[in-house]
Amino acid sequence: MSNVKQISVFLENKPNQLTGVMKLIKKSGINVRALSIADTKDFGILRMITNDTDKTCDVLREAAYPVKVTEIIAISIPDAPGQLSRVLDTLGEQDVNLEYLYAFTGTSDKAVSFVLRVDDADKASAVLTDAGIIQLTENDIADL
Repeated sequence: MSNVKQISVFLENKPNQLTGVMKLIKKSGINVRALSIADTKDFGILRMITNDTDKTCDVLREAAYPVKVTEIIAISIPDAPGQLSRVLDTLGEQDVNLEYLYAFTGTSDKAVSFVLRVDDADKASAVLTDAGIIQLTENDIADL
């Protein structure tokens, strides 16, 4: 498995919460490589991958933000119709449950990258490898 670490930050769903996090990250010289926000009425979950997971967590924890680190799978697939469907079919055929996904940009206009959170990361990684789907490492993402 590629062992990409995703940082989740729990925020109140009110103005300037995301701004506060992003200002801390900017001030610390950290680059955000991928980002997703899910919300409920009262709270949101900011999920992100940065070029320095440990530093990001330290900075946010020092500012009293609740932070959790989770391992996810990051993939790169050709930017062509049907490619994401192929990935989802491949996982589904092996009974790997997809909990969520989000896209992020890289440096190529011929590929697109996705973060996948699944119920069984080791199995998913093996299934994706067998299908020839490129999995990104944390270093790959940091170098984008």
